Amino acid sequence: MKYSGFHQFFQSGKQWFIISTTLIFSICSDQYTKFIAKEYLTSQELTSDNSSIINFSYVENSAGFLGILNGLPEYIQFFLLNICVALLLLYCLYYLFFQKNSTILNAFALALLTGGGMSNLLDRIINDGRVTDFIQLGTGSLKTGIFNLADIYILAGSFLLGFLILSADSP
Repeated sequence: MKYSGFHQFFQSGKQWFIISTTLIFSICSDQYTKFIAKEYLTSQELTSDNSSIINFSYVENSAGFLGILNGLPEYIQFFLLNICVALLLLYCLYYLFFQKNSTILNAFALALLTGGGMSNLLDRIINDGRVTDFIQLGTGSLKTGIFNLADIYILAGSFLLGFLILSADSP
């Protein structure tokens, strides 16, 4: 069935709205929570006891998600975390706004991932290469690394996008 020009405009307008809203929400909510963490948490302070599942502790991370690039020379970290990430995010933005054959759910997942990446890159730019992390999950001796809301958006968008891609290929 061939759609009218109005229907196609409405679909693309709705997708543009979802993409824009997701990008703005993910960046603003992450930056706001980082601001709150900087205001109320310090590196010496842990705002929970050992029985709590969610712990809050302020950390400035300069080595990528969960410190994955620790031990690499600073210039390689800069190249990977600033230059490569910026280029990848620019491509994601181009794809989001100029590819017309993407579904709304695929666009939402990619916008969530992109918004999280943009917020962490913004944090690196304004904080001399460091990203504010402050959330830790776990109890007792079993705990995650310390992360932020943008990391959650990146992982959620990645998992959703992966699921959508894999389920589209299955018979």
